Amino acid sequence: MQDAIAVQSLKSDIALLRQNIWPPANLTNVEGLPIYYGAKSEVDEYYRQWTGLIERAQDLFQPFMEDEVLDAVHLPSHLNLPLFYFHVDRIRINKTRAKESKTFRGIASLVEKCGEFEPAQVGVMRQWLDSDDTAALVAHREFIDLRTYVFQHGQSDYTRTRFYVNGIVLCVEEHFELVDARDKPRKQRNDSYSDPLADNQTWKIFGKYR
Repeated sequence: MQDAIAVQSLKSDIALLRQNIWPPANLTNVEGLPIYYGAKSEVDEYYRQWTGLIERAQDLFQPFMEDEVLDAVHLPSHLNLPLFYFHVDRIRINKTRAKESKTFRGIASLVEKCGEFEPAQVGVMRQWLDSDDTAALVAHREFIDLRTYVFQHGQSDYTRTRFYVNGIVLCVEEHFELVDARDKPRKQRNDSYSDPLADNQTWKIFGKYR
């Protein structure tokens, strides 16, 4: 109970600070996205305002192993703390065609989640489910997913980050490069499903066997 109260108090304080200093006024913004960057002195000054809250979060969510320090980047996203990355050489922003997928065993739950379909299409889906004990329905909804890849100085690997909710702040090196590939969506991988049983312009429904 004590921790739950402490977490709620922390979230309230984070929300209050966000109201006052987010988005950061003195950092460069990537147009249309909650991504901000600047030189070390600028980012350090901004980061200092968040340090107390980040340390409180680390104390509350510290792993059980005493010698393991929880990186601020890996704190729970529901806290809504901005993500800070330091010594950044390059970021790449990609648009990727992605697909949400849900599996259903009945019409009622499918309609509840995916919306209405034409009566004839409902009949086709019901016929599919009745055709075999292992029959199921798969609903697919396509969307464009934004992904940001952060490359930090001296590290051979990159970090793929979700930035839509919390936002990210980058402390960049002098040779920082921003690669914005939003106008060139990457191709989606071939879909193993074809010939939908139903389509309501948002969800396409396919038949499968478990």
